Amino acid sequence: MAKTYRFACFTLSLYLLNVHAARGFSPSAATKAMSTTPIRQKMSPSKKHSLQNTRGGGLKAWPLTKDPKGMSPDYPLAAGRIAITIASTFFTWYAQKTNQYSSVMASSAFTLVCSMCFDRRLGQAAFCGSFAGMSSLAVIPSWRLALALGGMTSFFFEALIHYRNAFLGVGGRLGATAFIATSLVAAMTSIPTGFSLGAISLKYTSTVASMAFWHALGSIGTIVLREVSDDSAAADPVRASAVIGLIGALLLEDKTAALAVYGGSFAGMSLPSRLMYGILPGQQKSESGVKSGNPTTLSLLSAFTVAGAIGGIVHGATIDLGFWPGGWGGKAGSCAFVGCLIYRGCSKMLASLTPKRSGATSSV
Repeated sequence: MAKTYRFACFTLSLYLLNVHAARGFSPSAATKAMSTTPIRQKMSPSKKHSLQNTRGGGLKAWPLTKDPKGMSPDYPLAAGRIAITIASTFFTWYAQKTNQYSSVMASSAFTLVCSMCFDRRLGQAAFCGSFAGMSSLAVIPSWRLALALGGMTSFFFEALIHYRNAFLGVGGRLGATAFIATSLVAAMTSIPTGFSLGAISLKYTSTVASMAFWHALGSIGTIVLREVSDDSAAADPVRASAVIGLIGALLLEDKTAALAVYGGSFAGMSLPSRLMYGILPGQQKSESGVKSGNPTTLSLLSAFTVAGAIGGIVHGATIDLGFWPGGWGGKAGSCAFVGCLIYRGCSKMLASLTPKRSGATSSV
């Protein structure tokens, strides 16, 4: 346990140091800036507006008129993406196999290390691979299968994420990709999914309710971290989700609760414009000042809370029903993905029942 905490604290410290380095922080530079900057420096209205729309200003500075930073572009070399996906799958699986680290801690820590120490553009591939590597020994019993799972995950990452960029801006798509790969490998080795339409006994007051709570908490924590951070820190959705997962693994003794917080963080990786209004990345929002294009703090938090909670309900239901048991890689992310899609679908239905406003753009 002591080794686990030291490793997690080291990873968080590395992340914080990387944030300061990215911002160009140094004591000498700070002292010089303080001594040469007038205390009552006057700003033009345009400069004030620019500063108000810059991330990193704290809770009072958001939500802004634009989305937080989206996914970093993928690493340009296919060999690099494939290698990091397979490596993250294997090492995440191996780390939890030794019983020294939980699956959540192994996945989040490995992703943070890859994103900070190597190249930010490797983040998506490393994250996707680590989700598959969260599979337990009951699902992936040998290192050979772990490598095969890494190869399968890499194939689907290249096909669905890198080339098609499917469901861009929707949280949980990386977990869903890992889930598909895990399910195929499990099917090849005759691992039972537990999927059955037999007796149903959902424990609404225990598993489902608690999973909804922890998923919602993880979703809120991730979007808040992204909104209050600047573009060089945790505005990156991969880093924000990994940080929330690592904190959950450190603070929560219940591994299921930590997994639920981590699963909720995947919903928090969504782009607000895509989750709340169905606006595809790259499309312009309403230029006529439509309220839906400028969410309030309450509406943004409510959207991510509900989307996260729906994912938690789905996750809790799969546990109660015994579907995909024994630590199924990508399961938490898939539930978050389904939760985001359900929320988006319900929002679209509600929007169709209300009069359309000019400039609104909606698409699933």
